[in-house]
Order: sequence, then C-alpha cells, then structure tokens
Amino acid sequence: MCQRLSRTCVRGCALTYVMRVLLVACLLVAGCTIFDRPLRAPENDKATILLLTGGLGHPMDQIARHPWFAARRAGESRWQIYEVGGGGSRQDPFDNSYVEPILHAVWRGERAERGIACLEREAPKVKRALRYRFYPGPNSNTFGDLMLRRCKLRASLPATSVGKDWRGAFGVTRTTEGTGAQIETPVLGVRVGLKEGIEVHIIGLSFGIDLWPPAIILPLGPGRIGFADR
Repeated sequence: MCQRLSRTCVRGCALTYVMRVLLVACLLVAGCTIFDRPLRAPENDKATILLLTGGLGHPMDQIARHPWFAARRAGESRWQIYEVGGGGSRQDPFDNSYVEPILHAVWRGERAERGIACLEREAPKVKRALRYRFYPGPNSNTFGDLMLRRCKLRASLPATSVGKDWRGAFGVTRTTEGTGAQIETPVLGVRVGLKEGIEVHIIGLSFGIDLWPPAIILPLGPGRIGFADR
C-alpha cells in the first residue's frame, strides 16, 4: 500500500514538473501579458493618437512586428494612418494587413493635438529620408521609434519590433519614454531608464527587464512576459 502511494506520488510530482516545464516553454516561445489594452477606439470627442503593432505573416508572426500610428482629430470619423509601406485614411484604426494587432499607447486631448501636428509635419520627411533595409534596419520600426522621439510621444515599441534601436554605425539618444538613454551599434546596444528598466540589444534582438509596468523583455510573441505595455 505504501509502495503504491509512493509510486503515485512520484508520478504526480513528475507530471507536475513536466507541466511546469511546458508552461515555462510556452511562455518563452509565445510570451505572455496580462491587462492588455482592449482593441477599442475612444470616442471622437477629443483628438486621439493610437500606437499599434501587428505581427508579420507566418513564419515570422512571433518574432517580428510592424508599427503604425492612427490619428484622429476631435469630431472626425476617419483615422489617418502613419506607417512605412502604407498609410492613408481608414474607418477602423485596427484594420491592417498585419496579424494579432496590439494597442500599446493612447494619447488624448491637447497632447494628441500636438502629436497629430508633429506626425503631419515630420512623418513624410522621415519616410522620404528612410533608406529601407529589412534587417537590421532602418525599417518600419526605425520609423516608429523616430516618430515617438521626434513628436515626444512617450511610449515604447515591443522587443519584437526589430529595427527600433537602429542608430547606424553608432548612436547615443534619449529613450522614447524620455526617462533614460541608450547607446547602440549594429551588433550590441543597451537601453537604461527609470521606466524602461534595462534592455540589452544583441544583433537587434532585445532582452531585459521593464520596471514599469514590470515585465521580462524577450524578442518573442508580444515581446514581454508580465504586465502589458503602459
């Protein structure tokens, strides 16, 4: 009887261990976030800017994402889209050719009005100057990062936005959140900030710890394990 119980306990412990290993493996492969922002557009009573990303098609959907800004002034019904390789006016800001869209940030009111004016002014110039290269950059994520910094829209692109940290052969800039700095080369880079935490970049891939909201940064899935973007 004791031997049977012992064997049952061993099998139960082994099963629990295997399940934990599988859970960790799934998290590492696909990422996991809680308290994601719902894909719901705010009312049009105020100017609004949305920052979104979507995954590339299979087999790159879990390792590479593409950003776009959706902007709408108060009282308007359609959204103006700012991105590389697309753009124009849309009724639905989430309707794009990329899979599994994620809403990373929302700006409303006066902050959005200033941001819209900046996007209108700066986005065409940045796109014209962009010498597109899929990897390691400059690419659509380089554009997204540049617009965040140039228009002072405080947010971060996810770790799977490969190319967001492209600064050429060598670059030192403030972070897009505005609370830190980063040093970048095509091979190695580092980003440190009060909100951003610590990120290490190896050949364009991001690894680190986000301080607020807390999460582990990984270049897979949504780009983080923990709380969703601020």
